[in-house]
Amino acid sequence: MTNYNATLAQEYATIRSKVKRGMLPLVARCPAIEKAVGDYAVAHADYFDTALANGKNPPINYKDSDALDKYADLVMYEELTWSHPDKMSIVEYPIMSDDQEALRNGKYTPNSDLQYGDRRFTGRHKTHFTDDDGSLQVRNSRVVEPSDPTIEAVSDYVDLYDALANAGLSARQREAIDLVYFGNNGDGMSQEDAAQAMGVSQPAIAKFQRVALSKLHEYMTKV
Repeated sequence: MTNYNATLAQEYATIRSKVKRGMLPLVARCPAIEKAVGDYAVAHADYFDTALANGKNPPINYKDSDALDKYADLVMYEELTWSHPDKMSIVEYPIMSDDQEALRNGKYTPNSDLQYGDRRFTGRHKTHFTDDDGSLQVRNSRVVEPSDPTIEAVSDYVDLYDALANAGLSARQREAIDLVYFGNNGDGMSQEDAAQAMGVSQPAIAKFQRVALSKLHEYMTKV
């Protein structure tokens, strides 16, 4: 009798190989996955029905949930494998793989008392205490040195996205910035490609970009 688990694994390896090589877009991938999983479910049921019809009492063999989860991941292959460092900020509903989530959790520990966004410092930790006179006091202590390049990079990104939202960019200027710097899955697009995407000329994109950068610079350097 055909080993339906082995068949499911083989079908997964075949489909995943094609997906990794860009040979199976989503519109063709979903039917292939549906067929493989459907055939597995039918074969799984047929095995037990046949055994029972022949007077046998087969052991309970639950469906391979781990294998089925892998098939589900194939549907979101592009989202799960995209490793852009700003994924959490530039995607409205970011989807992370288990490895990406574990890496993020290892780098970031939320703290409700930690306050970011102060342009003078990269972070402060709020503590409460009672002074010698019995009065309640609050202390905001810096928790990192401003020279820390990792924290400075985080601060820069926070400032950038704040500026994009509040620097007064027009819709076309914001779209041009998004395409030129964040388009093409975060790798950025040429002005020519951005112009084609927006249906305008390359000089128009250059003007949108120039004016937008001027507004961003003014917003981010004001006191």
